[in-house]
Amino acid sequence: MKIEIAHLPHDIIEVIYPSEVTPKDVTDYVEQLKKDITARGGKEWSALVDQSKLRVMPATVVGEMARLNAYAQQRGMVRSARVVVDPGSGLQAWRMTKNAGLTIPAKTFETRAEALAWLEAPDAD
Repeated sequence: MKIEIAHLPHDIIEVIYPSEVTPKDVTDYVEQLKKDITARGGKEWSALVDQSKLRVMPATVVGEMARLNAYAQQRGMVRSARVVVDPGSGLQAWRMTKNAGLTIPAKTFETRAEALAWLEAPDAD
């Protein structure tokens, strides 16, 4: 199953991970997301990353995702919300955010609705 990318209102790019990812899935995803980011022309946007099905990201993927997040921040990503379902997944998401050197607001949530509400109301912090 592939990593899904969707474009939502309020300049949000949603990424939905399946329960498992292969190296090819990651390569295809990174390539497509970079194209989508470039097509935005530097316009600000937010990321909603649903990792609720992917309990633990393979270690080889974490580094690639950290690099992708750094790339995204340099090209207009202004907020990042992750949906995780357990403390281990949340810790892994935090580590990836730290390794990416993100300086933008980034939070983890237990539900997509909570994450989406946070992204749609940036002034509510």
